[in-house]
Amino acid sequence: MTKGKLEMTDERSVSVVLLFGSDDAEARDIVGRAIDIVALAVGRIVRCSKEYTTEAYGFTSERMFVNRAVQIVTRYDAYEVLRRINLIEALLGRDRESERRIQRERNEAYASRAIDIDIIFYGSETFSDERLTIPYHFLAERGYALRPVVDVAPDFKHPALERTPEEMLRMLDDKITC
Repeated sequence: MTKGKLEMTDERSVSVVLLFGSDDAEARDIVGRAIDIVALAVGRIVRCSKEYTTEAYGFTSERMFVNRAVQIVTRYDAYEVLRRINLIEALLGRDRESERRIQRERNEAYASRAIDIDIIFYGSETFSDERLTIPYHFLAERGYALRPVVDVAPDFKHPALERTPEEMLRMLDDKITC
C-alpha cells in the first residue's frame, strides 16, 4: 500500500473501507459471514482488521459489540455498494423497522442489530445526500470505528478532515485520557 492512499488495482476499480458491527448473540459468526458475503458480492478483500469488542454506543445493550473493518477493491459505484451491503444486512437478519420501533419505545438513538455495515471511505470521494454520507460522518468521534479502520487504512488521509485514521484515534484517545 502506498502511504496515504488506499490500494487500487486499475482505473475502473476503487478501494472501499467497510465497517462491520453486531451485538447479536452470534455476533462473531455473523460478522464473519458478512465479510465472506462481501467478498463474493461486493469486492475483493485486500485487508481485514482484527476483531474488537466494545460497548454499545448511543443505546443500552445486554451484549458487547463485535467490530471489524475491511478494505476491498470494487468496480461498483458507492450506491451499488450501499445497495449490496443493505441486502447482505437483511440476509443476515437485520430488521430496520424493528430497530426504529425499539428506538422510539426506548427513546434511544440506536438499537441492537444483527449486523451493521457502514461505508467508511469510498476512494477519496466525499459526498452527502439523504441516502449516503461518505466518508462516514462520525468517524473522528467513534473509537469503536477508528480502531478497526486503523488496522486496514492507517495512513489514508480522510479527504475532508485531512487527517489519517491513526491521527484521529490518537486525538480521540487524548480527549478520553485528559
